[in-house]
Parts: sequence; C-alpha cells; structure tokens
Amino acid sequence: MAQTDILIVGGGPAGMVAAATSKQYYPDKKITVVKKGEKSLVPCGIPYVFGTMLDSPEDDMIPCGARAEKMGVELMHDEIVEVDFDAKEAIGSDGIRYGYEKLILATGSVPKTPPIENVDAEGVFYVPKDPDYILRMYEKVQAMETIAVIGTGFIGVEIAGELAHRGKEVHLVGSRLLKHAFDPELSDYMEEKMLHDRVRFHKDQRTTKILVDNEGKVTGVEFKSGDRIEVDGVILATGYRPNTEMARRSGLSMRQYDTIYVDEYMRTTKEDVFAIGDCAEKRHFLTKRTVPIMLASTATAEARVAAANLYKINLVKSFSGTIDIFSTVIGDTCFASAGITEEDAAKQNINTVSSSVIVDGKHPAKLPNNRQQAVRLVAMAHSGIVIGAQVIGGTDMGEMINILGVIIEKRMSVYDLLNLQVATHPLLTSGPTSYPIVQAAQNLVVQHIRS
Repeated sequence: MAQTDILIVGGGPAGMVAAATSKQYYPDKKITVVKKGEKSLVPCGIPYVFGTMLDSPEDDMIPCGARAEKMGVELMHDEIVEVDFDAKEAIGSDGIRYGYEKLILATGSVPKTPPIENVDAEGVFYVPKDPDYILRMYEKVQAMETIAVIGTGFIGVEIAGELAHRGKEVHLVGSRLLKHAFDPELSDYMEEKMLHDRVRFHKDQRTTKILVDNEGKVTGVEFKSGDRIEVDGVILATGYRPNTEMARRSGLSMRQYDTIYVDEYMRTTKEDVFAIGDCAEKRHFLTKRTVPIMLASTATAEARVAAANLYKINLVKSFSGTIDIFSTVIGDTCFASAGITEEDAAKQNINTVSSSVIVDGKHPAKLPNNRQQAVRLVAMAHSGIVIGAQVIGGTDMGEMINILGVIIEKRMSVYDLLNLQVATHPLLTSGPTSYPIVQAAQNLVVQHIRS
C-alpha cells in the first residue's frame, strides 16, 4: 500500500493548486496527487487549438504538476475507482491502495450527453479535457469542411469562431449567445460581432437528431422545427456534468446537479475528506441556491480554502458563493460579465436597477487604437449594492471585469463607487471625468435619489 499524508485525487487546476498550497502550509507532510495521464490541457485554451491562435493541441498541453513536483509533491498516474472512508484508503484501477490522513477530491467534470438521436455517430465530438481525445478530434476535424457546433455557451461560441478563422463553414445552433452571462441587448451585439460569411447562427433552434448515412457517418442535423442542414461533422458544446460517480458509489452525500455536498470550508460529510472544483457543490453568491457553475477561478479559490484548513480552521473563508465571473474574446472584442444579469434577477423576483454607459477607452478619443468601452451595472433597487456587471470593449476589459468582480464580492454599493480612485492615463484608460464604472454608478445614484 502507498501511504501518504495528504492525498489529492485529480490533477486539474483545483487539484494542483491544492497540492501546491498544501505544501506551503504543511511542508513536512507528504503530499500525493493521483491523476490519470501524464499531461494536462489548459481547459480554457481548448477552443483555440481548432483555429489559428495555436498550431496544434500540443501547444495547449502542459506537463501535469510540474510546479508541484518542484515543491516536493509526489505525482502518481492512476485512476481512483473507489474510496474506503472507514479505512482511509483510495483504491486505484490496478488495485493499488493509497492510504491517507486527509483526502481532497478534485475529480472535475465531463461533457454532458444531450438527448439527441445518434449522438454516438462517427463524426460527432464532445469537448472533454482529455489530451488524447482532443488530439484525435483535432486530426479528424481538419479534414471537415462544414461543421455544426451545438451549444451557445462560452465553449460553443469560441470553437465556432475559431473554426471559422480556420476557413470552415460553421453552423452554430442554440439559444441566444451566452444568455446566462449577458442581458439580451449585449447578446445581440455579440451576434453582430461574430456572424459573418462563415458562421451561420440558427438561433433558438433545438437539435433533435443527427443524420447519418448507411455507414453511420454524419451527414447533417435535424431541428425540432423539422429543418435540416448538411454537415460533415458535429461538435457538441452542450455543457458539463460533475465527475462524481466514484464519490457517489463510495458513499459520499450528494446534492443537486450531482455535486458533492461541502460546507464553507469544502469539508464533505466524511471525516477528513474534502471536495473542490467542478465536482463540489456551488452556491450562488446572492441566493445561496445550488448552481451548476464550473469555473477555474472558483475551483482554485476553493483549493486554497481547503488546503489552508485541512488540519484545523486557520483562515475564515473570504468568499461565500460563486459570482459567475466570465470573459471571452470574439474577433478583437472582449465580452465579460460577473454576478447576475438583470434578466435572471427578474426571473428570481430580485428588485434591481441598471445603467449602461459607453465611453472612449482612451482620452482624447483621437489617440491611436482607441476602442469604445461599454459597462452595464446591475444593483439592488433599495440598497444600491452592485450585484452584476457586464462589459464590452478591447482586451483591457478582461481586467476591468476583475475589478467589478471584487466590487460584487465585497458587496460595495454604487455610492461606494462614486469615491472609486483609479489610475488613468491617456494611452491606457478612459478619462477620469468619464471612467465607465464610476459613470454607470453615478447614473444609478441619480436614479435612486430621484425615485
């Protein structure tokens, strides 16, 4: 039997951050990470191997745990198939038993199988975080000319755009673009930026069947409306589900969306067992309801919380629920959001107000490479506490949404933002007289006072 002090199952972002953080807090403890495979993909980089940003899937691969290994973390390439919580042992696929003092489950997520006929046909692909699968998929997609991408979340939108850059004819199928992250008017603007001769958007169409020939190869897709389109291949970007079958089988308490129950410090119902990342329960920052949000930023924050508090509570958890913070780039335009949209707030009977502003990203506007910046704030109607933000602009907006994420997480109000002090420079930012976060907050304060 292989004995260790801290056993981490999974070598994705959550698992490796947990390993490195544990080593910092407990340098004398033996830390072992068990992961299937020697290499890992950068999950958010997967869409870009299909376009022109990266030459091949190898450019998105990193050796698993290189930094952690340098810190003295042991890496084992195996797959844990069962855990005996009473004996404090995890059993690998080859029968190796790993004894532990503390166990962290970071088993991640796997693609969902949508209710579509013939999803197992030749020429149908998912988007797993599996290097070997993505390599095989990449080779086959190169030979295809016309591809249907099913799903309009971040992965679907990004892969569709990248395939188009590669010269493919792309049919993007699904509901409104990034509907859970942006209000309708911003989604509509995305359509304008994304749709061109090589991307055709079949908006609000539901795919019910993948059409195949006599040999079982993809020839097209059929919608619920009865319309059909001819394609060479299909990519299913229809979301992910927690990889928790082993945890459930071993006896852990589960929650909604097949996630593992955890408390504020990522502790499960079993003594000395923690769960982090996509496999662990997520609670919405505002409603505290369980939500199916899977983000590397949330996963790594959870990893640091778990590692810091493995043996005793050392640090009070500084965040209480996921704020759904996202960003992407379509063409040369950044779209990013954090918190709740006004549309989703209305569905949950949350009383909100909002304001949108558009300003120049440099001052004066005649400076080279000036890009307009659009910022939308969503706040509670009575208190003015900011609960949502959406931004559009140049790539610098990727950092502006991080500022807004902190504002939301720290429950700042629009009144606090009136006093926000920011470093401005003609070549780097909008002007101090029209900084978009402050300007949007000012608009909301005026609305609040007048009401």
